Amino acid sequence: MGAENPQIEWVRRAQAGDLQAYEQLFNQYQRGIYNAIYQMVRSDADAADLTQDAFVRAWKSLPRLQAPEAFVPWLYRIATNLTRNHIRDHKRVREESLDQPFGDEEDSGPREIADLRSDPSDVTQTHAVQDTVQKAIQTLSDDHRQVVTLHHLEGMPVEEIAGIMNCSVGTVKSRLSRARDHLRRKLAGFVEG
Repeated sequence: MGAENPQIEWVRRAQAGDLQAYEQLFNQYQRGIYNAIYQMVRSDADAADLTQDAFVRAWKSLPRLQAPEAFVPWLYRIATNLTRNHIRDHKRVREESLDQPFGDEEDSGPREIADLRSDPSDVTQTHAVQDTVQKAIQTLSDDHRQVVTLHHLEGMPVEEIAGIMNCSVGTVKSRLSRARDHLRRKLAGFVEG
């Protein structure tokens, strides 16, 4: 049992009420959950709130989780369902521009992201590519955007995504293929190859 995955042991301990073990799980998966949610809602504040809600719900339901090794897909499923409910309830997805001030502060200035490269034309081109790709991803349906986010941005295997989305591996592969085709068409004039 010593060679077992430490996350499974953390889940078992957390199921027994060990808050420190759950904190380990939070530290391990919080960023991935946040990123997956953010790709769907495009709001820092909403993504942070939904991430917190997902972990609170998971903590409350953890004793009922039958298989500790299923924790990650189960957690992503909770996050996905919360996010879908949030989007449905709010009927619109708010996008935040990097050119807008933080929060309600008018004189806080635009957001700045550090870039250590020295050639401004490279920086401008990189930002243009990132912006165009993000806009193209936002044109995908919710299901297609979710599989692209989980597979390409979070690096999850197709089998795990199928568990999270409660669908077959074939369905995930089909959604990935359709999403890639859509993105290829959207980005055809912008990206070579």
